[in-house]
Amino acid sequence: MKKQILAVLAFLMIFGMSVSAKEKFAKEIKLQQPDYSGGKTVLQAMKDRHSSREFADRQLDNKTLSELLWAAGGINRDDGRRTVPTAMNSREIDIYAFLKDGVYLYAPKDNKLVLVLSGDKRAATGNQEFAATAAVNLVYVADLEKMKGGDNEQNMMMAAVDAGHVSENVYLYCASADLACVVRAYIDGQALSKLLNLKKSQKVIVSQSVGYKK
Repeated sequence: MKKQILAVLAFLMIFGMSVSAKEKFAKEIKLQQPDYSGGKTVLQAMKDRHSSREFADRQLDNKTLSELLWAAGGINRDDGRRTVPTAMNSREIDIYAFLKDGVYLYAPKDNKLVLVLSGDKRAATGNQEFAATAAVNLVYVADLEKMKGGDNEQNMMMAAVDAGHVSENVYLYCASADLACVVRAYIDGQALSKLLNLKKSQKVIVSQSVGYKK
């Protein structure tokens, strides 16, 4: 009897440790450095760029996810500047990645995704049904507090322009990597703001669905 009790306790300890390790791992996704030598030429990617609203039921591998996010807003210079321009280098656009297992915030400086919410929230990123099936939905959020000068209307306009830079980089990467992609403005910004617990200065601009072709 004593041996059985010890065996049960040992199992529970091992199981508990494994769950804890999984939870710790799930809080962050370490991303790879992009392979700068791969992909199509810029002109080829422009030629192949198009919107697609059908996605295969398959999650992105780490390499593809890493390169996608780097294209969207990764660091490409030693001074911390990004792959996309922003008004007066405000870097006001935050990128939230809605994956099957949770919602993550992209941290370019540390080249990783940080868990914000657990669970599949992809359907919350848009009013079209296909949003729930895309491997990842990127939501672009502007923090107007980071904008230098200008009134609220001007800052919102520039934030929209900056989000456009991000979405076009994503389009070109997807064309190069043979991925399906579409940018979407048909979203419930207020509901997303509440879900992400955004500050008053943070505004949801637009969303973009990405995945393997169906």
